[in-house]
Order: sequence, then C-alpha cells, then structure tokens
Amino acid sequence: MDLQLEQELYQRFLQKEKVARFLWMLESPERRSRIFEDLRDVRYFDEKSYEELTGQDKSPTMIIDRLKNLGVMSVIYIISSNEDDDGTEQVLEPYINTKIWQTEEVIGYCRKSKVGFFKNHEGWFYLLSDSK
Repeated sequence: MDLQLEQELYQRFLQKEKVARFLWMLESPERRSRIFEDLRDVRYFDEKSYEELTGQDKSPTMIIDRLKNLGVMSVIYIISSNEDDDGTEQVLEPYINTKIWQTEEVIGYCRKSKVGFFKNHEGWFYLLSDSK
C-alpha cells in the first residue's frame, strides 16, 4: 500500500474538515476496513471535486475516454473493498473493462494527472478531479 499516495488522494478530494478522520483510519488495518463504510456515497467528498456519470456515460468505453481526456495515464492506483486489488496498481483499460463493476467499492487514482474515480456499492460512478 502506498499510504503517502492515499493521503494525497484524501487531501485532494475530501472535504477539508473530514480529511483528518480518513487519515486516522489509514493508520491501522482494522480502521482501514471502515473507510468504505463511510464512503458509501459522496457526502464526504468536496462537492467541487466530483462529477457523477450516469446512463451511457458509465459504459466502460466512455469512462476510459473521459479519464484519458483528463490526463489519466495507463496505470492507476486502486483503493478497493476487494482485498486482492486494494493498494495495488492496475492497468486502466482492463481494470475498467473487467473488474470495476464486479467490485463493491473502488477508488482509482492516477498519480501523474491527479485525477481519479469513485464507484460505490450501488453502482454510482464519479470522476474525481480538481478541474471540474
């Protein structure tokens, strides 16, 4: 796990008054597992940092195109409710095409472009970017 990268992601996209709570949860494996219990929706995200995708915009092709247009490179860092993927780097296109809809909650982040995404257990999908 890349704790420094995860701290950067939370500091970039969460409401400033909520960041300390999530950084505290990162400090312990037991607390880390509770992160997605809090992130069941976007209430903790800074409203200026996300854009919801709906309908056809949630198709894998559209998601990949949107992320690439925002500067996302081929490798993304994953924070996931799936322990096998959590804290790993994945290739963008295969991950979006095959794994994302089979995972309850996932945050993806490109360390170069500082752009990411969030998909929750209900299938809601959000782009995360400072350039909204």
